[in-house]
Amino acid sequence: MLTSSFSGDIINVALRQMGASSIKEIRNGILYIAKFELSDDLCVTYVFNVTKRDKYFLQRVAPYPISHGDFDGAQEVVDFIRKDIQKFRNAHNSHNFPKFLDTTDAMVRLSHAVELLFLERNVSEEDLDGLSQSLEAAINAIKEIREHSPKIEN
Repeated sequence: MLTSSFSGDIINVALRQMGASSIKEIRNGILYIAKFELSDDLCVTYVFNVTKRDKYFLQRVAPYPISHGDFDGAQEVVDFIRKDIQKFRNAHNSHNFPKFLDTTDAMVRLSHAVELLFLERNVSEEDLDGLSQSLEAAINAIKEIREHSPKIEN
């Protein structure tokens, strides 16, 4: 447990230096919640836990939830969050940022709706095929937009 707590403390210090507005340690250094108040209307929040083998699992929970997976070391977590925060600072300056947040909210609602559909209903194969085709079309549209949209340089 000493190693996990020590590793969490390293991340804690680095995130504070990066401007984290709050960091909560839960369950004796196993779970951390770090918040970055980037503006009055934008808070980026991460949850990460330190495993027994000193591995890390990181999720961004706000402004929208997304898992970023496993990391091998404390520095990897810090580097990822540093880059992610910079991307949010850049994106927040876009006049399209509110629409982006609306879009991510719709994706989260879609994910919940699909989960409820499959957990609570016996869905026909035809309906599954139609839904799958619609989702594939949306993914292809995103890929096309990505291809013709200029990359943001950090």
